[in-house]
Amino acid sequence: MTGAREVEAARWRFLRGGASAVGDGAVRAVVLASWERSRAHAVDTERLGASFVGHGGPPATPLEAAGAVLDEAHADNPEFAGSLLLVDADGLVRVRRDGDPALSDLLDAVRLVPGYRHAEAAVGTTAATLALHEGAALAVEGPEHFHPQLSSLAAAAAPVGQGRPDLALVVVRHAADGAADHLPWARALARRVDDQGNRRRRARVLALHDALDAAGADGAPWAVATDGDVVLVSSGVRRVAPEDQQSLSDRALAALVIDEPPRPHHVDLPSGTCAEVAVHEIRADGVPVGCVLTGGPAEHDEAPAATEARRRQGSHVAPTARRDFAAPLRDDRSPAERAHAEARVRANRELLSPYLRARQEVVANLGHRRHQVLLGETGVGKRTLALEQFHRLHPDGAVTVVECARIGDTPAATDPLAGLAQTSPSRPHLALLRGVQALGPVAARRLDESLRVLVARADPVVVVGCLDTASVDATRPYGLLLRHFHETVRVPALRYRADELGDIAQSVLRTMTTGRSLRLSHQVVRVLEGYPWPGNINELEDVLRYVVARKPVGVVQAPDLPSLCFTSRAPKLSMLETAQCDAIIQALYEARGNRYRAAAMLGIARSSLYRKIDAFGISYIA
Repeated sequence: MTGAREVEAARWRFLRGGASAVGDGAVRAVVLASWERSRAHAVDTERLGASFVGHGGPPATPLEAAGAVLDEAHADNPEFAGSLLLVDADGLVRVRRDGDPALSDLLDAVRLVPGYRHAEAAVGTTAATLALHEGAALAVEGPEHFHPQLSSLAAAAAPVGQGRPDLALVVVRHAADGAADHLPWARALARRVDDQGNRRRRARVLALHDALDAAGADGAPWAVATDGDVVLVSSGVRRVAPEDQQSLSDRALAALVIDEPPRPHHVDLPSGTCAEVAVHEIRADGVPVGCVLTGGPAEHDEAPAATEARRRQGSHVAPTARRDFAAPLRDDRSPAERAHAEARVRANRELLSPYLRARQEVVANLGHRRHQVLLGETGVGKRTLALEQFHRLHPDGAVTVVECARIGDTPAATDPLAGLAQTSPSRPHLALLRGVQALGPVAARRLDESLRVLVARADPVVVVGCLDTASVDATRPYGLLLRHFHETVRVPALRYRADELGDIAQSVLRTMTTGRSLRLSHQVVRVLEGYPWPGNINELEDVLRYVVARKPVGVVQAPDLPSLCFTSRAPKLSMLETAQCDAIIQALYEARGNRYRAAAMLGIARSSLYRKIDAFGISYIA
């Protein structure tokens, strides 16, 4: 067998003079062919071309099985001083498990980290790219790597699955230890990953079928079950209009990533049908694998909703029939009609009071020890919300706050959760991750190691991650951590909390004045409610500090506010504001302009309704 020095010399000859300069038998033919492809891709040997491209979206079934298989492999072989990886056909590192800290640091240094792309076109020859290209298990020893920075590693890789596999299982060791002897083990692990993936895939499909059958047995007219890859529909769904079928399927797929309430709620289908649906989680072996959407046409169809043009004309188009002022005093509705009305009130209350819903969800998740991600703009109070509700539930609980922006993205950086992961707290403990979006790839992987231990234990630790963004981008480094969380809660911006703004401002003011008598006039509260607050709570605190500096005691009047509070809001409504405006107009039409009844239908106080009517500029509806 050719020695490492001879292969190293052959590689340098190849870089200078091409394949003809290598010499017969100096390098294996399969490796030489890979070198030629790497050179054709213009791989830069001066710098490593591995780049972070994200984590590839939700894991497929083989990937879900791989983590457990690799963990078992390390547990069964504690003396193994190496790492196990799963790499896809694009060269993206999807899973990695380490058995040696020194080798782990070396892999971090060459960016062999989940989320990084180590394709042949980026870094040259690797065991994973060779195994997938050839469709067979192969080993690549140190100097056989095309890129010099990878020559300190040795790896044995085997494709996962038959035919044209798109995953490779890789056993990585230090070049001095060699990897060829681990080819049989790599093949065995690849077969185990494939077998586990097939078993899980069958279990998922069976769980979908069982959920669909159970929905039919419960009398649901419609049922859609999905795991993200497979969508199964009942015979009732196949009988509705094609556009409604698509809408129901899309809603079921969206429920996999967007929280849908498990209780029945109303949706409008493209055909104009009002439906009542509910979404329930599907589990297989105690693990969530999908969801089933069940429902049917709403039992009580109200009068056809006004067209968009009519709904937005305000007082220009109004009902002309005689009002029945005694109607609210009679409740001769059927139970189905009352249930329908109550469901509408709940849906309207959640739409018009988004912070109330967010707070309820946070409390429920903390109470059931469900790890959650809080989404929202910077300064909306995600940290405060989590801390207040945790201490309300567990007055004696402990809290660990991790500032993700301060975690270094180098192999030498420490993991702030390592201590918590190594101990088992006896009382409730909250691990709060602030600014998760600021994590780098290496820091995210280190947190992933600790979170994997924390979420698997039965002790009373609950993890809350705070993302200062309006949406989740799974391709960012923090995408590696999302698999550890059970729920997502969206915390609304301050501009959507106009009903509470006066109380919030007064609470902040009390904190700043420490007992001094300083309060806000009604006129000031109305001014604050009309300002959009792009900086959220932080900006409100800045404004109140300005006020306290100018007027330490007494009643704050409008002239005491800074000029920015009097700038008008942009006329364009957001999607949430548009939905709220539409709901209010619809309720006013159905109540024939009676604001008492409209407020009851919306599930909010009359004062809140008046403020929103003024804020949205809704005309009087007779």
